[in-house]
Order: sequence, then C-alpha cells, then structure tokens
Amino acid sequence: MTDTTHPDSTTSRLFGDDRVGHDPTTGTFHAAFSAEPNTVVVTIVDTVATITNRDPTRLSPLFETIDPEALAELVTSSRQTPIEVAFSYEDCQVTVSSHGVVVEPPDE
Repeated sequence: MTDTTHPDSTTSRLFGDDRVGHDPTTGTFHAAFSAEPNTVVVTIVDTVATITNRDPTRLSPLFETIDPEALAELVTSSRQTPIEVAFSYEDCQVTVSSHGVVVEPPDE
C-alpha cells in the first residue's frame, strides 16, 4: 500500500488498514488504497464522508458523478505514465491517482 500522507500530516481517522491524513499546510486530506479496484471507490466515499462529517451511506452515489469502474481501472492499472483524475463530489474537490486520493474539503 502506498502512503500518500505528508510527513507533517496528522491522522484524522482510520479505515481498516487505510489511513486518512490531514495536511495542514494545504488543508487537504490524503488517503491510500490497495491495488484492488473496489477499494478506490470505498476510499473516496469514506474520505469524503469523514471530512464532511457525514455517514457514507448518506452521500450521493459516486456513479452519479463519475464512472467508478472506469476510474478504478485507470488508477489501478499499471501504466508507464502516471494518471490523475480530478472531479467534484459532495462539494469537495477529489483527485485520484495511482498514489491515492486527495480531497479538498468544501469551502465553509
């Protein structure tokens, strides 16, 4: 598992073996996922739920925003060129790459 938290990050919450860390310098949250495609979606939803202080089952389905299967395939497949996908979900800016998930919380 790749840890995408920054050295100055603090752990906000644990999800099984995946950590969600906060980078106070950028105000973003970082989470890693395993190479299994289904963990990409779970990591995105759990991270957004954590930083918006909502139950993951109360969030809108991710497939209403982006094709989760295509996203997982893009970021978990081995590629020579790194890929990064950014989109808005539940008023958060989400960036997903093979290195993990970065979520910028909504403006308050």
